Amino acid sequence: MARPPLHLVTYPKITLAPVSGVRSVTVKIPYAHLNYSHTIEIANSLYLGAKESGKSASVPAGIGDAWLDGYYKAFVFDSHLAQFYPALLTPFRKIRRELNLDSDRYLELLTAYVQGLPYDKEKLASIEIAPRFPVETAVDGTGICSDKSLLLAGMLSQEGYACALLHFGKENHLAVGIPAPAGFDFKKTGYAVIETTAVSYIGSDPCTETKGSLVTRPKVVPVGNGTKTYSAIRDTAKILAVIRELEEKLDPHGTMVSELLRLKESVENQTEILRGLKDTIEHDEELTDAEEQELRETAGKKLQRLQKTIHQYNGLAGEFARAQELASFLRANRLDRQAVVKRLRQIHPGFR
Repeated sequence: MARPPLHLVTYPKITLAPVSGVRSVTVKIPYAHLNYSHTIEIANSLYLGAKESGKSASVPAGIGDAWLDGYYKAFVFDSHLAQFYPALLTPFRKIRRELNLDSDRYLELLTAYVQGLPYDKEKLASIEIAPRFPVETAVDGTGICSDKSLLLAGMLSQEGYACALLHFGKENHLAVGIPAPAGFDFKKTGYAVIETTAVSYIGSDPCTETKGSLVTRPKVVPVGNGTKTYSAIRDTAKILAVIRELEEKLDPHGTMVSELLRLKESVENQTEILRGLKDTIEHDEELTDAEEQELRETAGKKLQRLQKTIHQYNGLAGEFARAQELASFLRANRLDRQAVVKRLRQIHPGFR
């Protein structure tokens, strides 16, 4: 089979705008329970040039989707971005030194920044949804999945990570991938997913925050020549397993909630029966001593059963409350993997 004529494809590229000056951009970086804010300067010629440059590719017939590799890389590696990445990464490198972050935690720091950028719902609803160049996304401070994924892929590749872009053609979605061993990768691609549309653990089921789970196997577009990976994927996989377990427990239509409701109704019914027996014993003057004694024995047995049911209900209610508290903790600490692992090692068998 003949190779597709990729040399005939014309990809997007930035043409610098004929303007001078710089614009100050505030880079907000959430990490663990810290919130950093730094100001960087971006040349107006670069930002406006990127914004005004065409985003479409000229693709001859018969190529299929082979052109996508070059298309996405054109956004990430445009030659004019050589001045942008060092400026953007300077505050991140400073934080890495201050906190003595290892490779895994530094990847989480970079990811937290991109995930924290607000999702651009207005762009999603527009007719033209071509990707932004990474410099546009950083300056605009917002983006859809393609914008944010291209930005993160560019940052990771600049910092030596072996990352990729994951293109879900059927769902029209783009995410970032980081190499992962078999069993921890997404649909045997060799990569764990980094979803950029919202704050989530690395390896989370992609796009759950915006569209629901994705089911197709994505096209993998390796980005850069980095070698760093994410060794903490095993921990995050365990965290995600615990989250799925908690979701099942807390499901309003699940077995635990159903059992709680059943026990609650049983307690109410048994209590009502005991009240009836008590009322009969205390107010029925026609009862013989033998009949009264029999009713008291019956009431005693029913009281024991009620106490047992209440004990079961309280135990299950306590388990449900603990599950709620843990789920809340996991949500609140999505940017602090180490704190989550420490907590789960104390209370969950899977982490011991």
